[in-house]
Amino acid sequence: MELKRYQSQALERLSDWFKHLHENNRSPAAAWEMMDFDGEHPSHITRKDSSNRPIPHVCLKVPTGGGKTLLAAEALAKSNRRTGLVLWMVPSKAIYAQTKSAFSDKQHPYRQTLERASGGRVKILEWRPDRRDFFQTLDIENHLCVLLISLQSATRSKDPDFLKINQAGGFPSFFPDDDDMQAVNTLLDSCPGLKTVDGRIEKSLANVIKLCRPIIVLDEAHKAYGKKSSQLQSLVNQFDPSLVLELTATPDKAKSNILVDVQGYDLKEEEMIKLPVSVTGHSGSSWKQVLMKAIDNLDDLKEYASLHYENTGRYIRPMSVVRVQVTGKNQRGKGKVHADDVREFLTQTVGIPTDQVKIQSNEVKELEREDLMSEECRVRWVITKDALKEGWDCSFAYILVLLDSTTASTSVTQMVGRVLRQPYARLTNIQKLDRCYVHCGNIDVSNAVSRVKTMLEKEGFGDLLSYVQKSSGDPELNKSFLRPEFSEISQLPQVLHKDGQELDYVQHILADLDWGEITAPHNWGDFVDDAKAGTALVDIDEHGLRTSPGFHRDLSQSAEFDLAWYTRQLMDIVPNPWQAARIIQEAISGLGMDYNWLHKRRAAFLRAIEQHILSEVDRQAEQVFKRKLAAGDIKFDMEIPFEFREYYEFPTSGPGLAYQKTLFSPFFGYDMNRLEKRYAGYLDSEDNAISWWHRIAARQPGEYRLKGWKKDYVYPDFVALQLDNKIIIHETKGDHLMGNIDTDYKKRLLKCLQHNFNSSATMSIRSETMTADFRILFESDIS
Repeated sequence: MELKRYQSQALERLSDWFKHLHENNRSPAAAWEMMDFDGEHPSHITRKDSSNRPIPHVCLKVPTGGGKTLLAAEALAKSNRRTGLVLWMVPSKAIYAQTKSAFSDKQHPYRQTLERASGGRVKILEWRPDRRDFFQTLDIENHLCVLLISLQSATRSKDPDFLKINQAGGFPSFFPDDDDMQAVNTLLDSCPGLKTVDGRIEKSLANVIKLCRPIIVLDEAHKAYGKKSSQLQSLVNQFDPSLVLELTATPDKAKSNILVDVQGYDLKEEEMIKLPVSVTGHSGSSWKQVLMKAIDNLDDLKEYASLHYENTGRYIRPMSVVRVQVTGKNQRGKGKVHADDVREFLTQTVGIPTDQVKIQSNEVKELEREDLMSEECRVRWVITKDALKEGWDCSFAYILVLLDSTTASTSVTQMVGRVLRQPYARLTNIQKLDRCYVHCGNIDVSNAVSRVKTMLEKEGFGDLLSYVQKSSGDPELNKSFLRPEFSEISQLPQVLHKDGQELDYVQHILADLDWGEITAPHNWGDFVDDAKAGTALVDIDEHGLRTSPGFHRDLSQSAEFDLAWYTRQLMDIVPNPWQAARIIQEAISGLGMDYNWLHKRRAAFLRAIEQHILSEVDRQAEQVFKRKLAAGDIKFDMEIPFEFREYYEFPTSGPGLAYQKTLFSPFFGYDMNRLEKRYAGYLDSEDNAISWWHRIAARQPGEYRLKGWKKDYVYPDFVALQLDNKIIIHETKGDHLMGNIDTDYKKRLLKCLQHNFNSSATMSIRSETMTADFRILFESDIS
């Protein structure tokens, strides 16, 4: 998983702190004083363990949806701790289940990050109260053991699991025999905080944790240090941690050393969240009327999602989350909106298909077997009360409907975060798909907006409160017009087929591939390594449902081998069924595994083949593109005039930015990040020999774009003309994006087009030959 810029910067800062801490064996307070902070240097908060040793502890403040778990896993790699115990503490059952699933899946980025941190020696431990000897000293000495545990079971004395963690019995490899008093006393001298009874060391999990001096990761740390949990911090300290890493959106400055402070704007800049939040208060409306408004809202979004899929191939299925008042089977018909009431209205009155409506509650868990991100999933409506307050990360959720008028304040606070995440962390540049929606029943809109803002603050988005908007139809749009003095500009090179039509990927690239050259994978990676090691790589459960993420097909199938079934799974990337069947047969023959073994691993098997084929398609497509470009079958020139549109519309306010050389005015800089704004200022500078420049609004109808050997269009950030008739096409990227797949593709495409243009351009403008400068500029390149 590729790190976002703010994540890379957070980890660099954490690395600096580790460096200061480890140099000359500095104390945590001394290491803290050596760190640089914006503004006033905060005082260090000292904490000590049961042996009165100072505990290194820092907090990473990250808003909801900012990737706290990934950051924590990457932080372990920065700590250089390859063996030992990591106590990973989570605040709820939902987050426990979500984290456990990710850590247990060897294909998941979190697990792969842990593997990298440990040099491939991760051991995931799941505590079971009925078994108190589930790991040994050898595990701690030879592996990085990650013990996932709930905050309540570790720290709350009234929780039944807390008693079992402190209960004696088990873990014999960690403790000396009771009658070996010399060994007992030696151990107590080295670890005086161990709990004893009548001079005997209790053989409990709590004491094992103390002995291991773990790294403690506190997910949602504010729940451990809240006002109602004032003793939890001292209880965490009693585990004698060698390091405490806190992750939260809202830390307590009096209890946490905040080393990293990620702002909501950082997530917005990385396109991770949907903004603005459009809030509608339905004062005086019945719950059915509120639902009908949400249905209209969802139908509208479905049309835009279909258009987005046609243009980009990226699938989005907009969903609504409906919060009801009650869900219990004995609570219906008592004057409150019940989950079954909403389901019945949606399916029977409105006519929404039953498989598009699911209930998720403590009693009814209809989402457990649904992969909500799959194209095969049909779910559009999720009805819940409290079951989705945590552990929900489906970015297809766009609409939140709050039917609970009696507790609207708390419901807004807890639930709005469920619809904030942006699909694929990538803006669509379709206004309605780049925002989220809240419909509040029986409440006026001003009150609803106020409560949504409260929620944003509690989720770490206090700097984005201006993005909470009252809904009053479509947002007000400001227009930016093509300046009259530039209306005749048409000299922009375009990638076209030789007949003058726009290049078609399927017709002009894909049709020329030699599918016979594409063979089965030769290197199967982890798929074969796991097989040789005898590891059960079972990714399909007994019902034929996928249990590992990333593969979006219905893989229900009988155990008997069916070549036609396997072939059909590849038909969306291999248009010739005979070639698909050939590749499948070659793969099976090369693996030499029996069909029963393959049947259990068919999702991973097909995923490996699919990735290999896509890689081979890209390799051949690049060759076809470059060959046709050299032969003139594909043209990159200015023979066909490019027509700029007359104006753009932006959902923004204010007079715009004072730029002088832009093609369009006023210039609003809508959705530009800091780097793009800095580069725009450079282009507009009087000292720069630029005639005009234009910031490209990606994926807008009629916008300038380039076509390469992949299906998607490339929308550079800027196009400009220098006074010496050099056309500039530049893409700006943060340094953290160096070397990623998308960057590499754009870099090679721009280099290819520049070479072709500069070596063959014969068109003239103002009697001078035009040249080109096409490239990617990284942050370090822009002074």
